[in-house]
Amino acid sequence: MDADNLTRFAIRKMSEHKISARHLDESDEIVIFGSRSAGLERPNSDIDILCIGRSGQKLKTASLDLIVVHPDEVQKANWLGNELASHIARYGTWMKGNPEWVKDVRIGSAAVDAKQRRIAAFLRALPARWENFDDSFRQKYTTKLRRETQRLLLLERGIAIPPTRVLDESWSTFSIANREVEERVVGSMRPGESRFRRDLLDKIMTALDDQKAVPIPFQAPR
Repeated sequence: MDADNLTRFAIRKMSEHKISARHLDESDEIVIFGSRSAGLERPNSDIDILCIGRSGQKLKTASLDLIVVHPDEVQKANWLGNELASHIARYGTWMKGNPEWVKDVRIGSAAVDAKQRRIAAFLRALPARWENFDDSFRQKYTTKLRRETQRLLLLERGIAIPPTRVLDESWSTFSIANREVEERVVGSMRPGESRFRRDLLDKIMTALDDQKAVPIPFQAPR
């Protein structure tokens, strides 16, 4: 979808959710990001939109994720160093405004630390519950943990996080060995929990190995 069609699609989605034209007029910048901006959407993909402005109207539904950031915030280190800002700076399509702040975006240590804490929280909570999950839930949490570990490896290298579909289907784009994902998960685990460890790692490595079949044609953003 080209930029003009993407913009029209975004405006239609916001209109469907009763986001007023005034909201758009009062925003300094409007940016589409995520899978639709990168041209990697699936039929049921939502559209992710960032508005930089003073309106507090935010919204998250199955088809629209609207994020609002105050203009003062995009100049601060907390924003310029975070995971979302780096993703938008690299993969965003601007509907409106001049993104001067993107030149100052650098992934910071706080973003890496936050990702490490999230992974650690998963690995603390899952072992005790694993046996009670049916396989669909085991697969769900395995996928979450695998993606978060991939994101951590990218953040540590200062690489903006791509749309999720790239993690699922074209991990080789980043030339990071699958074994490194496994080693990072193992390194974050507590001692013991051998059955949980074996099952989790089998699922993670199977998902990564399956990507070799038909990788998506992923290119760097505009």
